[in-house]
Amino acid sequence: MHRWRATSQRGHRQTARRRAFSLVELMVVIAVISILLGLLLPGLNGVRRTTYRVLSASNQRTLGQGLTMWAGAHRGRLPQSRVQMSPHPDLGELMRTYSPLSEDELAAGYGPTPQAGGSAQLGESRRQARTRSDWLEAQRHGWDGLGRLFASGLVPESRTFYCPAHWGEHTYERYEHDWVKPRDDEESQPDHAVYGNYHYRGHLLPNGRYVIMERDPDRILVTDGLRRQSDLNHRIGLNVLRADNSVEWMDDPTLRNRLPLTTQSGQDVMDLNEVIAAVFTDPWKGLAWWQDGGP
Repeated sequence: MHRWRATSQRGHRQTARRRAFSLVELMVVIAVISILLGLLLPGLNGVRRTTYRVLSASNQRTLGQGLTMWAGAHRGRLPQSRVQMSPHPDLGELMRTYSPLSEDELAAGYGPTPQAGGSAQLGESRRQARTRSDWLEAQRHGWDGLGRLFASGLVPESRTFYCPAHWGEHTYERYEHDWVKPRDDEESQPDHAVYGNYHYRGHLLPNGRYVIMERDPDRILVTDGLRRQSDLNHRIGLNVLRADNSVEWMDDPTLRNRLPLTTQSGQDVMDLNEVIAAVFTDPWKGLAWWQDGGP
């Protein structure tokens, strides 16, 4: 009996020794896994980038549908941007979807409907509203630009305004609790600016005329963010939404370096305005024309 146990224990130890990995074998396995990961990761990253582009394009199409419905109710015009109404606009702020109304803006007719006995200026502003829809538009508290689509219920899902590929500071999680519908009480609204991940061209052309969607179906209305380098969602290019609700991808590896790293002022704002204006005037068509040899 004891002899059988001893023989069994020796066999068990020999089997255990045969099943164990040596240090060399373990290192070989780790090396093989590392090589496989090195081969697979670039492909997986490429799939992820492509997926993000598709999801971002879907968001822009939804915004385009909202813009089309808005234009249908406003004689073809786009949602108003308070940024463009300032004397010296910073076009980088066209990414802003909400900003608390200033006293001057309240006096100009924005905000809740004026009560009886209100200021003459507010009353005059209301009389100047051409239709009730225009006046209702002016009641959207601080919602601005693309944010008006949310406030009016045309694009009710707040996540639509955020790109899944965004890697900067303006994430959906940061502003998630700020997306509340306008109410009569100002306390229900955020007390700070809210930014999305998409850049709005605004409701005005550089010459001061209104953008009319059906007048030029190829006109770019929305792009990925252009306010800062970290707002360029895809780093090496961007999706653009046109007035015909088509979305296309534009490769531009140099665009990121032309955007500022941080908040700018003075001449830097003017330089950024030129970059943004160039993107919305569709420079890629001009480049394609040049490469094709012209007319």
